[in-house]
Amino acid sequence: MPCQAQSYSEAAQHKNFNKGLWVCNFGFFDEFQGGSLQKSGRPKETLGLTVPGGGSFPDLTFDKAGNLWIPFVADQGSGIGELTRSELITGKRGFRFHVLLSYLDVDPDPLFSPLSLAFDPAGDLWVASITRTGFSLIEYTPDQLTASGGPTPASTITFPNGSGIVPALVRFDSAGDMWLGHQFSQSGSSPAVLEFTPPQIAELEMGGSPIPALSVMAGFELSISAIVFDEKGNLWIAAQNPGGDPNGVDGGTLEMFQVAGKSGALSQPDVTITPAAISSINQSLDEPSGLAFDGQGSLWVSNRLSSDQVSGSRNSTGFLVKFAANQLSASGSPVPSVVINPNRKASNLQNPTTVIFGSTAK
Repeated sequence: MPCQAQSYSEAAQHKNFNKGLWVCNFGFFDEFQGGSLQKSGRPKETLGLTVPGGGSFPDLTFDKAGNLWIPFVADQGSGIGELTRSELITGKRGFRFHVLLSYLDVDPDPLFSPLSLAFDPAGDLWVASITRTGFSLIEYTPDQLTASGGPTPASTITFPNGSGIVPALVRFDSAGDMWLGHQFSQSGSSPAVLEFTPPQIAELEMGGSPIPALSVMAGFELSISAIVFDEKGNLWIAAQNPGGDPNGVDGGTLEMFQVAGKSGALSQPDVTITPAAISSINQSLDEPSGLAFDGQGSLWVSNRLSSDQVSGSRNSTGFLVKFAANQLSASGSPVPSVVINPNRKASNLQNPTTVIFGSTAK
């Protein structure tokens, strides 16, 4: 019987830590705390971490101890890095990874292009990665995460090219169910979020192809960019429309599905949030790319630069919006209660992707 609940990583963070909002900006990471999240404006980040050498940083997550884990793809290689809680507390802007998992000299390379990562309730780290032959989910046990190197994964689930599953996102709920957000459903007609129970995960590890416990379909021409659970266990999906509408606006939507106790397939969202204009050139959901709930039940959404925006404008960069809990109970186009734009030097929020609440720097 599938059991849906709040994502495990978020539940752990809400229980154990004072929380800051962390934003991934490809080559650097920002944390916002306290008053900077209470009203609209251009706040300076509490902590900004820069990554030497640049590269792509598509996701981030925290373990139970408050250490930050980051997948990366850069000129010098790809892998997974850990930044310790103690190093975050120092507030240094530059950093070095305490643990670095990399496979530069291994073929096939299981971390050729990591896309997403998440911890399951047992503390195992799962990584969704592009490989040279398709897509894989790679599992590492806590013992394998204590030192740098290239440990043999505890398990590898492979989805070859043409399999119909493209696991670009991986998340877990508190029951240990795995949720995969990918670009195409099994029928090839629509992007979907797929739920696999622990017995089904074991079947996947043995090379089987179980039917997902639940398939949640997004709109036909939409691309799933983020998934998150609210405190009631409802699934929220951030979806983009890469093709744009006839008026030239890329746009996006937030879709909420009540998934508790459901099986089979869902295609009709219970709530749909559509864009609301927040400036002369920006909508609240230009290109939603990250989702995170705070302790008050408000939903934070990161938005990348919409491709139709005018280059060079201060507002033509990414931004964050907050929808209060009471704005999420019914479909519509609510104006966000808070809008966070880049600071005056545009040194943050240039192209935000993942957002997550986690251990604070101070």
